[in-house]
Amino acid sequence: MSRFPPVSREATPFDWALLAMIVAFGGSAFVMIRMAVATIPPFAVAIGRIWVGALLLYILMRAAGRRLPPFFTRAHGRLRIRRAWRWMIAVGAVGNLAPFFLFPWAQQFIESGLAGVYMAFMPIWTIALAYFFANERLNGRKLAGFAMGFAGVMILMGPGVIRGVISSDIKAQAALLLATFLYAAAAVLARRAPPIRPRVFAAGMMIVAAIMASPAVFFIDLRTEDWSAASIVSVIGLGFFPTGLNGVLIIMLIRRAGAGFMALTNYITPLWAVAMGAVFFGETLDPAVFIALTVILAGVAISQRRPGGAKAARDTAGTGAPSQAKS
Repeated sequence: MSRFPPVSREATPFDWALLAMIVAFGGSAFVMIRMAVATIPPFAVAIGRIWVGALLLYILMRAAGRRLPPFFTRAHGRLRIRRAWRWMIAVGAVGNLAPFFLFPWAQQFIESGLAGVYMAFMPIWTIALAYFFANERLNGRKLAGFAMGFAGVMILMGPGVIRGVISSDIKAQAALLLATFLYAAAAVLARRAPPIRPRVFAAGMMIVAAIMASPAVFFIDLRTEDWSAASIVSVIGLGFFPTGLNGVLIIMLIRRAGAGFMALTNYITPLWAVAMGAVFFGETLDPAVFIALTVILAGVAISQRRPGGAKAARDTAGTGAPSQAKS
């Protein structure tokens, strides 16, 4: 565990800016998915967005003058997969491949609001896994803040969605719960990974996910003649923003501020998604949205507040915050 010192510093303005960008890109995914699946099968949308994201990340990596490491290395006269690739394969399969298929499959059987409720489990999984496996500190203040964030998501979704837990498909709900656990596990794996530059790491893991996802195309009734231009543009947008650019930003934020801090995006993203729905689809903003906003932001503030303020930050400055990999 000595390689993963606790994240003891306060989040910087740059960390908060990264978190805001991740929320904005992630929240836009709901609008783009809604437009994409209007004429394109959900699994085709998943495969398409992964490949677009992989190509974008590879171009960004090469534009920065960096390249992927060799896949194999020779040890004791035998070829073995290089250590960096083993981590990128793990994060790509756990955090990008499986959840991207589990969510669209599950949402065939349950309402999207209930899916949003299950996304709120991701931060809870993350702080638990990060505590046990990434040496991130856990205290009552952080637990209270995350609990308030979860409560805010419940308010946002409304009592009708909560009642849907009883009447909705159990297998679909189990799939969503598994997907959120995998997202959390991927965040902790990225935190524990060896020092690999974020653009290289993001490109490698997304390329792995794209290659692994490709065989699913043989089990999809594509009917490309039915695809609309709006749906195709939405798939490209999904690949660029919530899949591609967010891939780099998430790795950067995890390395800088920890998996637990990054997981806060899953409480704020639903609010952004609701706002985007109001702008693009004329959806009505219920008064509960503003109550939820207050509760969620209060929870975020509590979870990130450190005792002693600036003095505590100075006292803990020498405890070994994680080294920052340059992007």
